[in-house]
Amino acid sequence: MSTDYILSRKLSARDLFGGQLESSGIRKHVLPDTNERTRRLTDGRNYLWVYITEDGLVDEICTRGGNAPGKILSAIAESFETQIFSEYEPQFWGYDTQEEWDAARQKIADQHRDEFYVNVCAYVRGEPNNLRPGTIGEKEAQIAKKLVEKDPALLQPENKEKLLVEMRAIYDRDHAVWIHLSPEDVAFTQMLATHEDDLPQG
Repeated sequence: MSTDYILSRKLSARDLFGGQLESSGIRKHVLPDTNERTRRLTDGRNYLWVYITEDGLVDEICTRGGNAPGKILSAIAESFETQIFSEYEPQFWGYDTQEEWDAARQKIADQHRDEFYVNVCAYVRGEPNNLRPGTIGEKEAQIAKKLVEKDPALLQPENKEKLLVEMRAIYDRDHAVWIHLSPEDVAFTQMLATHEDDLPQG
């Protein structure tokens, strides 16, 4: 698992790796795959990968696996007076607010749903479509075809939502796998996913 981050201001890689972070216990970590475009920072235990543009600016920062990046990210933010945004925040994607990001994602989701509906209808009619064999999309289209055989009116544009909802309900009922976790399972999973930075400090 990895998480990508960006800085709120332009920062040169030369400055980032120039030794200013050493007072916070952060230093560069050189490995054989380190190069001018990919470098690492470490606090001695955790690591961050730093990706650099052709003109020498920090492009993105990435943490991978079980690394707990909090100490390193905090040192960067404080030392270089920058905010750091993860890929789970709207600013990472160029939006100012969660509402703007949600609206943009909903628009994309609606476009994909409309495209999928067009392909399902083409599949049901026996026309060329972009559904790949063996995918969930094809399985749902097969369900839609059976539904339309029983009720041809479902293929009318005004019944789009009804067809999609019934198709999805049948897929979920007959093909989806649902995993139910006990409170103990949830607690154990949260413990495994907790980074050292998130634990209470003594």
